[in-house]
Amino acid sequence: MGFVYFVIMIGVLVFVHELGHFLVAKAFDVKVLRFSIGFGPKIFGYTYGETEYALCALPLGGYVLMLGGDLDEAEAIPEEDLPRTLLAKPIWQRSLVILAGPAFNIFLPILVFFFFGLTQTTAPPAMVGEVLADTPAEQAGLQAGDRITKLGDDEIKYWHDLLEVVSASPDKPLDMTWERDGKSFTATITPQSRTETQDAIGILQTTRGQVGVLLDTHGPTVAVTNPDSLAAKAGLHTFDRIIEINGTTVDRFDAVARTIRTSEGKELKLTALRPTKLGVDYGDLFTQKVVKLSVTPQKNQDGVFDIGLTRAELVLSEVEKDSPASESGLKAGDRITRLNGTPQRSWFILRRTIQQSINEKLLAREAGDNEPVTETFDIEYERDGKLYTTTLTPKVTKYTDEYQQERYKREIGWETIYDTVKPDPIPFPFGDRIVYSAKLGIDKTWDGVSMIGRLFQRIIEGKISFSKQVGGPILVGELAARAGEAGIASFLWTMALLSINIGVFNLLPIPLLDGGRLMLFAAEAIKRGPLSFRTRQITSYIGFVFIIMLMILAFKNDIERNWDRIVDLLF
Repeated sequence: MGFVYFVIMIGVLVFVHELGHFLVAKAFDVKVLRFSIGFGPKIFGYTYGETEYALCALPLGGYVLMLGGDLDEAEAIPEEDLPRTLLAKPIWQRSLVILAGPAFNIFLPILVFFFFGLTQTTAPPAMVGEVLADTPAEQAGLQAGDRITKLGDDEIKYWHDLLEVVSASPDKPLDMTWERDGKSFTATITPQSRTETQDAIGILQTTRGQVGVLLDTHGPTVAVTNPDSLAAKAGLHTFDRIIEINGTTVDRFDAVARTIRTSEGKELKLTALRPTKLGVDYGDLFTQKVVKLSVTPQKNQDGVFDIGLTRAELVLSEVEKDSPASESGLKAGDRITRLNGTPQRSWFILRRTIQQSINEKLLAREAGDNEPVTETFDIEYERDGKLYTTTLTPKVTKYTDEYQQERYKREIGWETIYDTVKPDPIPFPFGDRIVYSAKLGIDKTWDGVSMIGRLFQRIIEGKISFSKQVGGPILVGELAARAGEAGIASFLWTMALLSINIGVFNLLPIPLLDGGRLMLFAAEAIKRGPLSFRTRQITSYIGFVFIIMLMILAFKNDIERNWDRIVDLLF
């Protein structure tokens, strides 16, 4: 099936590209002699009107043969057809004919992402799942469970509405309105401008406004880090998952905290699930044991009813032996409270902050610098009700992945029980989906184009090896096969990304590529006259040599990446 997925994906991408050339050529009355998908011997073909439509044996490309597209001698063309040659058309028409191929490849992802948007019949509400510490959201007074209804001049209903306005408004004050327990609140909030670097070479990099709220919220898995707390004395353990309080089901930690806070000191009957290890010798297996207990909240030093529970997300469930976490003195059961002095409330944000810091240091290195990267973090943690500090130095190692790309592995050696839940989605009407899907298609496609642009920038800067970025048909086949096996959504998503790559690559100013032909048209416009046949011939030779060398490099990388499989197959 892998080859079938490859043929389908390449066939669609080539067809879309060539269809762009074909339709615009027809629109300007350029005579099209042949529309071919594939190269080499013809498998199937028919002629309709003046154009032959052909399917050829090698599914590695295609072409639209236009009258006079590559000829210079007028006597080779019947006189009555001279006005319909490509070279007879004005430069702006020729440019649009050539530009249409890459443009269609870039337009295809817009349609794919638009389709994905239309299939989304429900969407998450603009409900706050978590408020991060020391952020504009915390300063404004937002709390988990609040529902945001207005931001600036925009009515907010869905989570993506909130993200869109906040992301586009860094350092811009906005009036925010939200609801909590039937009451309405308003405050001015100023999104912070943040640049996130998600990889070590600066390709996946975004700058946007952030206010410090997350959609996901903590589940009711709790931690009891103080042995003298009411929760500990009542019999609760770290990683117990409270599922019921006084007969009412709970599925979020903020619901647990709210019930305790509003208990007015009355006894609470809790039902929890406790992970219990099974006594087997062939692995670590756990079952859930039902635990029932009672506890009476008391006011803490802030005058709020409390029993000493915290969320379990930042409590370490495991610390690997001889790992950076172990060497720093951390142990299972410790609760991370601060990173470099900043309070922590989310395991996801903690890990992302460490990753971004290391990526930024890798990104700042000079080209060719292969010295080990060392980044140290100050960690504050709670153990047995007391706070301690230590330093953590993650281990950063470079490796080559299965696609022959250099990657970096960050090893810390700690784990937690990551219990998060999302709010129940709400209906997403078709009219709202139309607008959302159009924006999604344009934004996602632009992200893909920008990512490729940053890739070329890193290549020019010497941060990335160009030769290792080139992949051939085997790589495309692998991507198509994996995407196809993962389902139609993955297949279409991969096709959209490859289509963006093809569109942008064809715009490069390399002879024989569409970008190279546009460059020649630009030279012709500057010269205010046609280029000589010799000039166009030389540029074609240069382009041909470049394409051949690129294909050799692509096949070389494909063979090196699959060498072990090739050896196993042959021997």
